[in-house]
Amino acid sequence: MRKISQLILASLAFGAVFVSQPVQAQSLAQSQNNAALVAETAGIQQTDLVTIVGRIIYIFLSLLGTIFLVLMLYAGFIWMTAAGDPKRVDTAKSMIRNAIIGIVIITSAFFITNYILDALTNSGSFGGGGQSPSGPCANPPCGLVTSAGALGGGIIESHLPMRNALDVPRNTPIIITFKEPIKPESFIEGWTEANPGVEGLNSANVKIYPTENGPSAALPSDKARVKFLADRKTFVIKPVDYLGSPVKKTGYTIELKGGASGMKKMDGGSVFSGAFSSGYNWPFEVSTVVDLVPPKVIDVVPVASGKYPRNIVVQINFDRAMDPTSVSGKTGDGFMNIEALATPDGGNGLNPVSGTFEISNQYRTVEFMTEEKCGTNSCAQDVYCLPDNSSIQFAVKAATLAGPDSAQAELTSNGYNGVVSAVGNSLDGNKNGKGEGPPGDNYAWEFGTSGEIKLSPPRVEVTIPSSDQQSGDNSNIPLDQPAEARFDTRLRSATLNSINVKIDAHGKDETNPDTFYWTVGMRLLNADGTIFDETKENALQPPKAGIVINHRAYLPSGTGFENLNFYDPYVYHGVQDAYQNCFNPAAKCGNLDYTDMLSQGPNCCNGLPSKGECKASLHP
Repeated sequence: MRKISQLILASLAFGAVFVSQPVQAQSLAQSQNNAALVAETAGIQQTDLVTIVGRIIYIFLSLLGTIFLVLMLYAGFIWMTAAGDPKRVDTAKSMIRNAIIGIVIITSAFFITNYILDALTNSGSFGGGGQSPSGPCANPPCGLVTSAGALGGGIIESHLPMRNALDVPRNTPIIITFKEPIKPESFIEGWTEANPGVEGLNSANVKIYPTENGPSAALPSDKARVKFLADRKTFVIKPVDYLGSPVKKTGYTIELKGGASGMKKMDGGSVFSGAFSSGYNWPFEVSTVVDLVPPKVIDVVPVASGKYPRNIVVQINFDRAMDPTSVSGKTGDGFMNIEALATPDGGNGLNPVSGTFEISNQYRTVEFMTEEKCGTNSCAQDVYCLPDNSSIQFAVKAATLAGPDSAQAELTSNGYNGVVSAVGNSLDGNKNGKGEGPPGDNYAWEFGTSGEIKLSPPRVEVTIPSSDQQSGDNSNIPLDQPAEARFDTRLRSATLNSINVKIDAHGKDETNPDTFYWTVGMRLLNADGTIFDETKENALQPPKAGIVINHRAYLPSGTGFENLNFYDPYVYHGVQDAYQNCFNPAAKCGNLDYTDMLSQGPNCCNGLPSKGECKASLHP
């Protein structure tokens, strides 16, 4: 009986150690998360009392779990070294028994605490059961959601978080970019031209809420701050408190109000009308963590120390989405977070270069365009140039940190004084893995310009799926496969948008334009056409780029032509390379000069001048 009792206690001890590991691991992981959230509890963001208490409890539970392991190891040591001494054996058994009772209590406390905090924080999840969100037709055939087609096919160019995004950091903002200027009062309650200082959310037009709780739980006006770019096309909404919960992943929904009583464009028209009059909404999932990783510059054009034709576009690519208000603006309007300076060859002094910094590529790419017109390309579009025969210097400035131990940048009423990621982390310019603020984390490089203007058009090398109708590679493709067009050179990211790059969805089941959406991005490519990976050691600067079109899942086709669904991507002549040249086959026909192009048409379609849009069909 004694042997059996010892065996049972040993088995319980062994089992308790391993059963406790998931709880302890989760608790320890949460403790690490809490450490990362010190900035929040220190006052950088307002945090509710329930969340603070929850974090304290999690830290306490993790310490108790550690103590349990120590007790079990010590009891095991006493038992193993008892050498037949019954007193030491009894002491070890008593210690193991008490430790097991303790871990049962700790485990119960963990789940009870988790349940109570979850109830108090009202955290929701997709489908009401913690399921990950999926596309509207991830497992077709199925019904298609409406209020989605305005992205790409309507007035919305892009937004962050992406539709159906998973594990979105709790400190993420909501960023929305439109194709036309929007009245600021559509987003900001009480905003007028005479009273532009207010920043509270127009909660009647914009609803941000945990999906499970519904619109009645949407953020009120005083729980979000709104800023916008000078062009009034991009709006950044920063919730006062972090989204979601530190305990459980939370499904969120954003709703933008449509119709005559909803959001308005600057010309007074409805933002959402016609096929998209129901407005726009999208879901995403918020994780339990706060993103404190600083952004890095992964690639620049032109490369440092080189000499380039003066019509090259300066491009800065980051490893994560950036806050548009920190990286966009005109130098003439006082934008100073990124500086452009020029020195004539053989001259002295640094002269500011006037121009505009513009964000694109799903908020990961910033480009600089000067104000000096220097010619036209083959599509009769204006080309702008840097100062010729000069040394050009660029400096991307890090932002002042909110505190000595904080990765978050200081946000004032005037915005950030340097570039920051979308979640507010200052630039890691020296790439040492941490944000240290200016001047150590400023990123700078220098190159030269010649007097040359390069006007040779770029060319499409590969399309995915294939554009060859006979290849068979444009049929029976995966329903979620992005469409791609890979070029022989670098591209101007700002021209890769849903005006210049489209997908036409048509066929038996594609009858409602408000169900199909797409977004356009840029992909950096190596010389051999493979995808550039900046994390690889000794990675060379990618000399090429491609267009990537992400979209709602295609619908499957039946048999017979009448049961097919078709998806035709189009790349229009508005797409430009890094030298502002429109892509081939939209090059000018023959030796037509500028005057001839104005009279006969700027585009070349099938070898003939054309005044209409010239488009290259990829036909997957």
